[in-house]
Amino acid sequence: MQKAIASLKVLFTLCLLFAIVPGEVVAQEVSELLERLDAYPELIVLNGKIAIMDDQLTQVQAMAIRKRRILVLGTTEEIKELAGPQTQIIDVKGRTVLPGIIDSHTHPHLWLYNHFGSDPDFTPDPQLKMIPILGLHEDDLDQMTKSGILEKIGGVIRRRAAELGPDKWVIVNVPMNEKAISGTASPVIRQRMVNTDDLNRMAPNNPVVLSGSFGSSIYNTQARRIISEAIGKDIDTLDNVSLRTWYFLVYDIILHNQTEAVAGMLKKELEETASFGVTTVQTHIEPLEVLKALNLLDRTGEMPIRWAWIHRTAYSLAKDPAEFYTLLGDFGGQGSEYFWNTGVGDEGWDGGPCSQALPKDPAMREQLARLEQCAGHKPGTVKFNGHLAALKAGLRLADVHATQDGTIDIIFQLFDQLMEEDGWTLEQIREKRHFFDHPRLIRPDQIPKLAKYGLWMNMQATGMVRGVANFVEVYGEEYLKWFTPTKSMLEAGARFTLATDAHLASVPTESQLAAWPWYGFWPTFAFYITREWEGRVWGPEEKLDRISGLRGWTTWAAESVLREKDLGSLEKGKLADFIVIDRDYFTIPELDIKKIKNLMTVVGGKVIYQSPEF
Repeated sequence: MQKAIASLKVLFTLCLLFAIVPGEVVAQEVSELLERLDAYPELIVLNGKIAIMDDQLTQVQAMAIRKRRILVLGTTEEIKELAGPQTQIIDVKGRTVLPGIIDSHTHPHLWLYNHFGSDPDFTPDPQLKMIPILGLHEDDLDQMTKSGILEKIGGVIRRRAAELGPDKWVIVNVPMNEKAISGTASPVIRQRMVNTDDLNRMAPNNPVVLSGSFGSSIYNTQARRIISEAIGKDIDTLDNVSLRTWYFLVYDIILHNQTEAVAGMLKKELEETASFGVTTVQTHIEPLEVLKALNLLDRTGEMPIRWAWIHRTAYSLAKDPAEFYTLLGDFGGQGSEYFWNTGVGDEGWDGGPCSQALPKDPAMREQLARLEQCAGHKPGTVKFNGHLAALKAGLRLADVHATQDGTIDIIFQLFDQLMEEDGWTLEQIREKRHFFDHPRLIRPDQIPKLAKYGLWMNMQATGMVRGVANFVEVYGEEYLKWFTPTKSMLEAGARFTLATDAHLASVPTESQLAAWPWYGFWPTFAFYITREWEGRVWGPEEKLDRISGLRGWTTWAAESVLREKDLGSLEKGKLADFIVIDRDYFTIPELDIKKIKNLMTVVGGKVIYQSPEF
């Protein structure tokens, strides 16, 4: 570090010598010359507790940044000497500075839908304004007849159709119960108290969507026809029909070829995400218009934060996913500093029971025994064969669900078959860093094999707390050790990252299309350190230490998005992505971690967010 600073001082001295004219030193010319030689840092951070997050856990007071990257690290006095007349100086006044958060599983292009009913800036087309229908939750329905329910819904739909005119999309939403952290839709939607024919009668000249959440909607005949024609297949053939349909409806139908409008929506959502300290996101992309918009933002230098994307469309729309991915060359890791690919995969390929866990109740055990395990993605199925073909083509799997232990067994079968049929070695498999999501249930015997294959698991606290209490009640305490066993994985050398899978900003209840246990970033972060939820510590033996917890969002996450040379730590030469927080993460009580607030987010040396409290 001293050597680096000395080198910079030598450069400055040479610049001064060149600027000397007989009898005088012209300060303005010196400044101009230094600018022409790109010698000055563009940004300097002083008086901080800067956690580099390198292998030595170095902490420094200050850093200098030039051309998006960290130029040098040192003490405040050393770095202050490097400032030039145009250098931006940020005095963090003793606060903690951390590497930017890499959220390796989240979906900004989906979360922004939560703003459709309440924020005009997210609604470039009036058809996207989502109209709430209130008063249709469990308690409300006790006093209502079927005809009363239809009349309430029909009244809202008819008024909206009249406002928009014929052939315009009418999108109405029955909000979830605000306490429904599992994303439970109203019984009106879940129990199909309204059907397609009812919606046809309410608005015969409009396509209509009656939504209850991201994963639960009802469509009239016109809506079903338009969507099916646009995607080239009947919407009922899609897995998770409502979620997939939402993607295509908004971006590739209503906003088709409105790339600048889509770019504006995405930019606003990413700026909101940055306010919580997130500097990189990773997610799948299906709608083509989203790809076009992100490419536009990238080309024009308008990306607020970085986006690692995963190709999933062929698993949804291709007639033969195996054939598609056989013909697709390996493009994992390719892209720019702000937008690059990290693999391919079908996020929701695993459905239905797929576990060795057995319920406590004998009757439930008997019922479970009659069901076929892992029916949709076991060896020989279209989904299994599609992922195997991608592996044989040299592609990296990413964003593929591994929610149950039975699915993890099937993943092992994928790689065993890859080695047997295609000659892949264990080392070649490990080098790809294949990446799987939502592993809520991992058996202890599976952890060494995860380490052996070098398979990455991505943990989301939101998924765990949504189901852990009910799971333990049905299956018993002995299975709690299967639930996101992060400490056991760490000790066995199995790789994992941490992620939110959540919309971090709160929105009015009547417009939200999903619900989470908490809002903001740090409550999610804190769970892995405390394992506390609703007054109980769930699996205290699996709590992570603070350093490992932070690495799950920084250095390890950078490896998982194939950018460890540029992201994840604040070492010299890496991209200058960092955050300033309001308290010392390393010393405050564990239960206070969830109270941390982000004060500033910097991406590539550019301030993207600054709190009024800074």
